Amino acid sequence: MPSVSELIDPAFRLFTVAEVTARYLAMIFLVVGIIGFFVTKSNSRRSIRYRGMMIGAAAALVAILGINAFYDLVAFIMGGTGFLPSTWPYGASGTSGLLPIAQAASGILSYLGLACFSLGAALWSGGSRDSRTWARGYRGVTWGLVMIGISMGGTLFSVFAGIYGI
Repeated sequence: MPSVSELIDPAFRLFTVAEVTARYLAMIFLVVGIIGFFVTKSNSRRSIRYRGMMIGAAAALVAILGINAFYDLVAFIMGGTGFLPSTWPYGASGTSGLLPIAQAASGILSYLGLACFSLGAALWSGGSRDSRTWARGYRGVTWGLVMIGISMGGTLFSVFAGIYGI
C-alpha cells in the first residue's frame, strides 16, 4: 500500500487541475452565455438557455472566489505560510497519518461541490418554476452547497487538529 505522502501528491495535482479547469470553463461559459443571451433575444427558448449558462458560470466564479477567500482567511488566521503551505490551502505541513488524506479529499470534494452548484444554478435559472429542470437545478445547488460546506468543515477540522496536535 502506498504511503500517505505518495497519495497526497496526486490528490494535490488533481485539486490544481480541478481549480484551473473550473476557473477557465466558468469564464468561457460566462462569455459565451453573455454573447448568446444578447444575440438571441428574438428566440426566447435559446435566450433562456444562454441566461442559464450565464448565471451558472457567474455563480461558479463567485463560488471559486469565495472558496479561495475562505482558504486565504484560514491561512491568514493561522499565521500566513508558517502553518499552512502557500500552495496548498488545506494542509498542516507537520501532520502525519490519515489527516493529509482527509485534507486532500476535502479539496477534491470542494470542486465536486462547485461543479454541482454551477450546473444546478444553470439548470435552476434555465427552467420554469414547476418544471423538472428547475427542480433538478434546485437539488444541484443544494447538493453543491452541502459538499462545499462539508469541505470547509474538513478544512476547519484540519486546522484545529493541527493546533491541538491530533
